[in-house]
Amino acid sequence: MKLLIENFRKFLEEEVGGFTTPYQLFVPTGCDDGVCSIDELKNTPPIENRPGMNKPFGGLWTSTAWEVPYTKGSPKGMWTSEWNEWLPGNMPHWMSPQGILIVPKTDNIFHVSTEEDAAQLYEEFPAKTEEWSPGHRTMLRGGKHIDFESALKKYDGIHYGAPSGKDSGAWNFGSSGGWDVESTVFRDTSVVDLVKVVPVKQADEPSFTPFEASPGWEENWKKNRDETFN
Repeated sequence: MKLLIENFRKFLEEEVGGFTTPYQLFVPTGCDDGVCSIDELKNTPPIENRPGMNKPFGGLWTSTAWEVPYTKGSPKGMWTSEWNEWLPGNMPHWMSPQGILIVPKTDNIFHVSTEEDAAQLYEEFPAKTEEWSPGHRTMLRGGKHIDFESALKKYDGIHYGAPSGKDSGAWNFGSSGGWDVESTVFRDTSVVDLVKVVPVKQADEPSFTPFEASPGWEENWKKNRDETFN
């Protein structure tokens, strides 16, 4: 009985649930003839642990999507995300004129909003670091690496950020895996709907803060700030 109560308590404490924003954005590294197709995402590589780095190979990677306010001279219906805003100054070769808008079909998503969330995920799915080489073990930062292969059998996605799409406050977790900005790794495309191909904001467009384009962005920001730092 005591074990059941303890497990139920842990379940209640877990940061699991859906997003409070409707869309995710996948930005490809490039598309044939510059034209992207939803068919390119029909198959995704399987999730694999990455020794020495707290981030998996494979899966479907997205970031919370925001529609850019229309300005004269820009295409209507243009979209961006924290990842897309990060690319020009860091990985410009990854920029794409098009992306794929995605809607998650699941609420079974673990949100790593705080270091406490990361610790809970590690407690449930610790990586087997004894199988790593000495060189891999020296790359550890904080030592709390996740067995993502196991975690993404239970959860349909792991999100580095708050449910609203705001950036995560789990800085140590993020730096241990190179989670550059708010982003999600989904197990595969079976847990999402691939909606449509959309134009994506480019480096020469005016800088843009996604939350400022969304109704209630300030209230969401304050709420997530309080949840993260209080």
